[in-house]
Amino acid sequence: MPNKTTRCVLLSTTLDLRDYLAPEIARLDGIVSFVDHLDGSDAADVEMAVGWHPEPDAFTHYPNIKAACSIAAGADSLLHCPSMRDSIDIVRVIEPAQAEMMSGFVIWHAIYHQRRMGTYLQQQRDKVWQRLPQRAAREVPVGILGYGAIGARVASDLSMLGFPVKVWSRTPKMTSAGVAGFHGTDGLDRMLDDTEVLINLLPLTSETRGILNASLFAKLRRGAYLIHVGRGAHMVEHHIFAALDSGQLSGASIDVFPIEPLPADSPFWTHPKILLTPHDACDVTMAAVGGTIRATAEAVQAGLRPRDTVDRVRGY
Repeated sequence: MPNKTTRCVLLSTTLDLRDYLAPEIARLDGIVSFVDHLDGSDAADVEMAVGWHPEPDAFTHYPNIKAACSIAAGADSLLHCPSMRDSIDIVRVIEPAQAEMMSGFVIWHAIYHQRRMGTYLQQQRDKVWQRLPQRAAREVPVGILGYGAIGARVASDLSMLGFPVKVWSRTPKMTSAGVAGFHGTDGLDRMLDDTEVLINLLPLTSETRGILNASLFAKLRRGAYLIHVGRGAHMVEHHIFAALDSGQLSGASIDVFPIEPLPADSPFWTHPKILLTPHDACDVTMAAVGGTIRATAEAVQAGLRPRDTVDRVRGY
């Protein structure tokens, strides 16, 4: 337990974090003292931050921050904040239940493609009664970009449903039964070859930014389907539309976008081959966020590095 209350500043341009975290702030009373950004209190006493899309200069005001917690599994907005210092540990929320939620979401979209539900929805609108040829899961090869804890769960669950599953990761990893693993540049090409459903679960790094592009799509089976639940900046947007319009992609389920909320004039809203959701594939529970904040405060007071700290070299 910490031997004093840790002062923690709330930093966000998109959320009222005090309101959002209200139940956990109450539970952490006596352990963490939360202050609002530039509220006039002594900034030198602040040793910790909770942030979500902070102002670009946010961290310049707090010279003694030792750790900054995200409120989600992703910590990109903290990692890429211009005022973030190398001396500050960036902490993300890790929760096993996320993998289960993400797997269910991805499986739904994979089966949506396999069973041609998009066509059936259009037939319903057109009042057309016409059965379509069915395909077994074994006829629909799946490729997964990213094989962390969530990727491993998604791959295992899809494999158990009968889909042939290939996965790609930056470095070699042991895979579960029925899942073929690939890594590195050459491995990526081999994983993509003949893949029909491509699932993107990658973190955002300098190497993965813009990875969903024309060159990658060209390596997939023609008429492939994209399920994008990674980061918005993975997409080269005009390449997505070109691949859909040419038929190289038969459709895409997209949950994350470069700008969120998605602007009303974005063509993603109206493209007939896109099924979109508002960054809702999975989420962490508020209890997990509170637990991460508490564990980080205790580590700061003990002079230790917090758990679940982002590796700046890898970018996650």
